[in-house]
Amino acid sequence: MLEAEKEIVEGLSESEKYRYFLGRMQFLKYESGKENLLRSDCSGSVCLALLLATGCSIRVTADALFKKYFTKKNPDKNDIQAAFFITLYDRKLGARLYKENEVCHVAGLCGRDVVLNCVEPVSELRSLSDMKPYYQANDYRVIVRGLDREALQKASDDNVDLFGPDYEFEQIRTAMNEAR
Repeated sequence: MLEAEKEIVEGLSESEKYRYFLGRMQFLKYESGKENLLRSDCSGSVCLALLLATGCSIRVTADALFKKYFTKKNPDKNDIQAAFFITLYDRKLGARLYKENEVCHVAGLCGRDVVLNCVEPVSELRSLSDMKPYYQANDYRVIVRGLDREALQKASDDNVDLFGPDYEFEQIRTAMNEAR
C-alpha cells in the first residue's frame, strides 16, 4: 500500500477497503499466478484485496475461494463479496483442465453490480449484469457469495492456504504484519 493511501483508507470498514483496493487494481496487467499491484490473475486480485483490506493473507485458486472462504450464500450488502463463474462441463482453458462444477473465474465485487474482472490483457471494472449473459451463454453458472470472515482469519492465523505467493505479495504481507 502506498504511504499516501493510509489516510484514504483510515476509518473505512473492511468491506469498503476491499472495494477500494479492487477499484485501485483496474488496468493491472493480467499474468497467471501473480498477485501484486502491477500484475495479477483473477484469484490473485481477490486475495490481494483481502490482504490489503483485512490484513489476512491467503493465496488460493478461484475454486478454493468459493469452497472455503466465500461461503455466505445470501450476503449482506456490507459483506465482502465476489462473483464466481462455474463451468457446467469439463473444459480446457489454456493449459488447465477444469472439471464440471469447478470455479474457473472469480471477480471481486467493488460496487453495486460492479466487479473487477481480471482477465487478459488487463483488469477492468465491469458490470456483472452485462457479463452474466455472456458467461451463461457459454455454459457457466454465475454465483455471488459473501466472505466467511472467521474462516479467512483462521487460515491466515494458521498460515495455511498460502501457496506460491510472488515476492511483491510477500513484501506487502510482511509490512502489514509488522504494522500490527
